[in-house]
Amino acid sequence: MTEVLTPRVVESPDQFTARLRARMHSPLCGLMPSMGFLQRQRGAPRLMVAGGELTGVHVLRGLPAPKIGAYHIGGYGLRPFESHIRTLGEVVERYGGYLAPVSGHFPIRYASVAELRAAGEQCDAGPAAPYTAEQYARPGFPFRPYRDDDVLGWVRATRLRDGSDCWVPAQLLLVGYVVQDHRGEPWVAPAVSTGTASHTDPDKAALNALEEMVQIDAALSHWYGGGRSARIAHDARTAALQRVLHEAFDPLGDRPEFHLLPSADLPGFTVACLIRSRDGRLPAVAVGLGIDGGLERAMYRALLEAAGVRGLATWSTLQQRFERRETVTDDIFDLESNVSYAATPEGARVVDARFAACDDVSADDLPPDDDRPAGVRARALIKAFHATGKRLYAADFTTVDVADLGFVVARFWSPDLVTLPLPSAPAAAHERFAAYGGFRRHDPHPYP
Repeated sequence: MTEVLTPRVVESPDQFTARLRARMHSPLCGLMPSMGFLQRQRGAPRLMVAGGELTGVHVLRGLPAPKIGAYHIGGYGLRPFESHIRTLGEVVERYGGYLAPVSGHFPIRYASVAELRAAGEQCDAGPAAPYTAEQYARPGFPFRPYRDDDVLGWVRATRLRDGSDCWVPAQLLLVGYVVQDHRGEPWVAPAVSTGTASHTDPDKAALNALEEMVQIDAALSHWYGGGRSARIAHDARTAALQRVLHEAFDPLGDRPEFHLLPSADLPGFTVACLIRSRDGRLPAVAVGLGIDGGLERAMYRALLEAAGVRGLATWSTLQQRFERRETVTDDIFDLESNVSYAATPEGARVVDARFAACDDVSADDLPPDDDRPAGVRARALIKAFHATGKRLYAADFTTVDVADLGFVVARFWSPDLVTLPLPSAPAAAHERFAAYGGFRRHDPHPYP
């Protein structure tokens, strides 16, 4: 029997990103109206740092146009493909999150917890008071606890323990949701994109979103809690990363340092990379995070993000100088001023002091890598959530135009993990800190 071979065109990574960018990048009608790159400073790592802007989703919410860089969209890498695809992927992720409230797939119901329970509906609003009484009493503190008779906006999500529908607060699941204060809805906590990820592979989108939740929980619980990090010493296990560092970093310039931030009870390697300035130039320090089932991959991801955070710190510092603004050290309620503060000598001392409380460990002495397929690892991570008594909810933020690009956008939320807080508003009363030695400090975190 004669076998008929069907030809298949294989695109190179650069060809794929060029084709995708041609469909997404347009100042008139693209998901990404602009994209740019940061110029490398003297002594900085030789990594490409790209940034992109998101189309005018603010119009759909009746809000003013945000300032440049407000959506924190960026991509980093050794090669153009890496920085391009990460930037395009983050544009898709943010777009899915901000379109969800107006997409029609998440109709919002306004009711109180008491009303939903009286109607026999399943609902989960998370912690009623994630902040302490002292925090709520501070002048200008933006959040307040909810009561069972407060009206909240609710959307349906899938409770993964049993696959049932459950009402969860729209303001905590949908990044693009606008709190309806004219209805008396309290602002309970900030919605962040943590737990949202886009990818052309649904399994990888789910895994990336779930791992990001674990990463932020471990990193913020370390920063505000009582745990210690483990400074990683290079050995044969990190040989490939060492070659990257040799090529990308000037021997007399900035140098990276890697710390393992262990999760209290969830799998994966969460790594923080600190890039410090050797000669006193700003930024004095930048901290990036990475997570993966493989240690070296997690370290590489942390390195790339640290390079991006370093670029953000440089950009923010220049903006402050042009606008003649002082560096904010107190009441930081955005995710840029904290990065600028960490970049100053004063802020760097706070970062250095926190990471000085560490143990030293060789990479070879850490647990083995988990190299199973993405779908297997995602399902194992969901089982780990449930095995440790954590609630976990899921939603699909994939819009029609996102699907047409070949992407899916996965969204997960767990009220039992610490999420990325506004730097001067950590959820100090969250029960999760008990697993990390309790809540210890209010210093603003350095993560964007």
